Amino acid sequence: MAGSSTPARSPGDSGAIDVKPSDLWSVSGRVAAQQDLLVRGANKLLEELREHPDAGGAGTEAQQFAREYKKIGDRWLEVWGKSVLGVGGVAVGFTETANAYTQADAAAHPKPGIIPEQRPRPAVIDQAPKFGQIPDIKWGDDDILRGAMELIPEIVRDILQPLCKHVFRVGRVADVHPFPQQHYLNSLCHSWMNASICASLVADQLTQAVGTITNHQQADWEAAMRTFCSALWGGTAWGQQRRGYQWAQTANSGPGTPRLPTGSEPVLAVLKDTADSIGTILREYAEAAVDLNRDVAD
Repeated sequence: MAGSSTPARSPGDSGAIDVKPSDLWSVSGRVAAQQDLLVRGANKLLEELREHPDAGGAGTEAQQFAREYKKIGDRWLEVWGKSVLGVGGVAVGFTETANAYTQADAAAHPKPGIIPEQRPRPAVIDQAPKFGQIPDIKWGDDDILRGAMELIPEIVRDILQPLCKHVFRVGRVADVHPFPQQHYLNSLCHSWMNASICASLVADQLTQAVGTITNHQQADWEAAMRTFCSALWGGTAWGQQRRGYQWAQTANSGPGTPRLPTGSEPVLAVLKDTADSIGTILREYAEAAVDLNRDVAD
């Protein structure tokens, strides 16, 4: 990093790299702005999920799915909240780096009457937001029969269920009634897909912000910036590969170099992929509900 007078040279002296404190302050503000998008993305997801909490239907498999869905969804929200905190830490780090440089530069090149410029820390969320929990997927009540079944006490339902199975000859239909609601499941699918898009958008904005202070023609500088960001975005076991993700930035080695599957920010990549997977499974669940309702009607 250089000040306004002498740009820093790469070790090979093949070109100038000039990053001023003003550049870092600008990047700091752009990074901090992404916290709001992350918070709004999570709140929007929860708002939409609460509109259809009764989509999953009954039965052993439906109950098991609901438990796993809630466990994974709650964990996803927790990690999303921590990513908000991590992005804020990156923003503060850039400002403090620029402030430290101006102080060091003033000490190394003192000028009478000149005070090194200092900028306040950006206003960031400094605690991981508590978004709460993912709404349960439970029995629906979108029609008279669903509502009636929900109002029947459990002990009475236990009596009626074998009656439905053996007297009215509806077999396993009684085990999965009320049925899953395909329209609600489909809406939940779209909500999770939108959350995935939000994660991608934030990742792209962060990459673009840091891209303004990288020199892609300088391999050493590019590697240094990627290593720097790796220590800031948030995560564990930096530099190690786990579950198909490389938890660190790596410099490009030249044209044709294979790209790691994580993109730029591993945490955001995991959040995006998880939201995609949840959305896909919910769509398949909705398709199975369509088949079930058609078979029962037949």
